[in-house]
Amino acid sequence: MLDSVIAEIKSASSEDYALFQRKMLQSVDGYGKGDLLLGCRVPHLRKIAQRHRLVSEADLLRLLRSDYHEVRVLALLIMVWKFHAIQNSREELVKMYLENVFFINNWDLVDLSCHHIIGSYFDPEDEIFERFSNSNNLWENRISIVSTQTFIKKDYFDLTLRLSKKFLKHQHHLIHKACGWMLREVGKRNEGVLKKFLREHRENMPRIMFSYAKERLLDLKL
Repeated sequence: MLDSVIAEIKSASSEDYALFQRKMLQSVDGYGKGDLLLGCRVPHLRKIAQRHRLVSEADLLRLLRSDYHEVRVLALLIMVWKFHAIQNSREELVKMYLENVFFINNWDLVDLSCHHIIGSYFDPEDEIFERFSNSNNLWENRISIVSTQTFIKKDYFDLTLRLSKKFLKHQHHLIHKACGWMLREVGKRNEGVLKKFLREHRENMPRIMFSYAKERLLDLKL
C-alpha cells in the first residue's frame, strides 16, 4: 500500500517544485535538514488523500512514519478528515498524533493538522499546552500556539495571549511567526484585544512577530 501511495505522489510531482520545497522547508541545510521531498503540491495530495481516506490504522501509521515529507502530509490530511468525519475515531487519532510528534517535524505539517486535532480535542486549560510550550522541541512549541486557532474562532483568546507572551523570548523565528499569525487572527475577531497586547509588549516583541500581528491593522497608532 505504501509503495502504491508513493507511486501516486511521484506521478503528480515535479523536480522544479521539489527544488522550491527544499528551500521553503530548509531540507538541505536548516530545520528540515535531511527530509526527502518529491515535489508534490498540497492540492494534489488532498485528492490522493481522498482516495485513501479509509486506510487501516496500521497503514495510516506507516504513512505518518514515512521518510518522504509528502507521504507524511498525506497521512495528516487523512487524520484530519477522519477526526472530523468519524466521531468514534477521535481518541485513537489523538493518541497516534501525540505518540508520533517526532514525524510532524516541519511547520507545514504542524500548521495543516494541529488545530484540527489538538485544538479541537483538548480544553484550552489542558496541561498539554503548557507541556508543549515548555518543550525543547521546536515543533511541539509551534503545535502549542498554532492549535489555539481553534479557540480564537470561538472568541477565546486567553491561551493565545498567554503563549504569545511566553514566547516573546523564544529563539526561533518560526515561533515568532506563529505567534504573530495567531495574534493577527485574534485581531480579526477583536481588534481591541490585539492592540492592547501590542501596546503592552511592543518593546519586548521580536520584530517579525510584531510585523505579522499588526499586518491587518488600519490604525497603527497603538
